Amino acid sequence: MKKIAVILSVLILSMGFSACGKDEVPEEPIETPAETPAEEPAEEDPVEEPEEEPEVREKHHYDSPQPGLSPLTGLPYEGDGKVIMVQIENTEAARPHSGLAEAGLIYEMEVESTITRLTAFFHGNYPEKVGPVRSARKQHMFLWSEWNYLYVFYGGSTPSGQNIYDWMRDLDITARRVDGMRDTIGFSRSTDRKAPHNAYTNLDTVMSQAYDFEPYDRTLYYADEAGQGGESATKISLSYRSDNKVTYEYDEQEEEYLRFINGKPMMDKESDQQIAVKNIIVQHTNHFHVTGTVYTNIDLIGTGDAEYFIDGVMKKGTWERRDEGSMTRYFDEEGNEIPFKPGKTFIQIMRNDSQVTFE
Repeated sequence: MKKIAVILSVLILSMGFSACGKDEVPEEPIETPAETPAEEPAEEDPVEEPEEEPEVREKHHYDSPQPGLSPLTGLPYEGDGKVIMVQIENTEAARPHSGLAEAGLIYEMEVESTITRLTAFFHGNYPEKVGPVRSARKQHMFLWSEWNYLYVFYGGSTPSGQNIYDWMRDLDITARRVDGMRDTIGFSRSTDRKAPHNAYTNLDTVMSQAYDFEPYDRTLYYADEAGQGGESATKISLSYRSDNKVTYEYDEQEEEYLRFINGKPMMDKESDQQIAVKNIIVQHTNHFHVTGTVYTNIDLIGTGDAEYFIDGVMKKGTWERRDEGSMTRYFDEEGNEIPFKPGKTFIQIMRNDSQVTFE
């Protein structure tokens, strides 16, 4: 048995040696596949981000004036001054006016036979000579009830239905008045013009001697970034009558409208400055003649069409005033409130059919 086991071992060894003696065929290396990059998503067309509208930062909003800003202009103001309204004549005999360059807000509206008068609002700067001061009408009482600031005027209409003192009571106006028919505070007459075109008021005196109540400040809607969009309007023309044609020309450098009367610059007699404003509001209203008088009455409560000129552009819209004690608010054609640029504003109260052209 041992002999057989030895023989088998020898055979197995000899087979192994024989296999080693043959030519070895090297194994072909297995090709390592190239690494496949991770699949990337197909490129998509870039999505355009919607252009963000500039943020409108409020300065003032009607019944909510901001502290430190003038209620008339929305511009920074230091002090505790209060607003004074002054009724001013606007015939050729009254021009050039005194003090208008210092006003922050000015209204123009008809009073009789298409003649207009100006209502100028002052805050902070109180000129020593403003005028010529003239009488008030029924529509001025409605304007006064809207603002309720101290009002300087020289008498007013008294026929039944037009009596300003009756309307003052009926509208429950509580603001102080300085009426030239009963007061002498601040009033004087100049010698270079004939009466009734020569009555003037010293607002510094009025402020110190007559402002004996605390008004409730009201304002317009002023905000940064006002005047965005609209039609180009660098020259504006409107007319109340043949001797009262108004034009405005936009000064791009100063970003304001310069005012002209009958083709001539509208100047302030005291400062020799041309009247310039940041905003122009044309407010179309119902006008009607009062039978048996020369007076024109105007509906300042209700709603109507409006045009706005800000930063060299024009927008159309509407105005609305709900009642005697509320503020007139201004809207664009979509019904959104129009913000005005901080600065001086001129409000032209005009007939519904009045034409306003611009280019």
